[in-house]
Amino acid sequence: MIRKLDYKLENMPIFVSDGLPYYKTALLNEYGTSKKEKYPKDGRYGYSTKKIFPSADLRFGQLIKTVEGGKLKKVERRIVFGEFDEKEITTSIVERLNLTIRQELNRFSRKTIGPSRNINHLRAHFSFYARYYNLCRPHMSHKIQGIRYGTPAMAAGVTDDVWSIRKLMFFPYRNYIN
Repeated sequence: MIRKLDYKLENMPIFVSDGLPYYKTALLNEYGTSKKEKYPKDGRYGYSTKKIFPSADLRFGQLIKTVEGGKLKKVERRIVFGEFDEKEITTSIVERLNLTIRQELNRFSRKTIGPSRNINHLRAHFSFYARYYNLCRPHMSHKIQGIRYGTPAMAAGVTDDVWSIRKLMFFPYRNYIN
């Protein structure tokens, strides 16, 4: 997923995740530079090892929440790579989007009577929902001149009107979600 994001970025954003180590590895593999050490420092000789170092503009932080007894006890912010203010480490935007998706798409709810049993059906459903969310569904947070509420696509300058479902259904598109 990070590889797909790379070609769309003009500036390197601040990447924020929870405490899972997989994000750090994925970011290093995509944006890091590798250097070989001729001899490891542990005394073993005869082979070289490869270490990956983060690029200078990579910024990555972790927001670790500690929950005990169903209640939030502690929130810890860690800067893993780069230099930036700890206050910029937040997951509120992503959490809000996740909640919206779970509320509107039954297939993403945790306990549901409408799960997806086929990954291709789930991808197709989400692809349609993402296009509907960005092109057809007006958002109260996007106020456009002359129109009461606009869509995220209107705010980004991709389109100048709220699309109808008919226009969305008959528009030729390429599915980028794999």
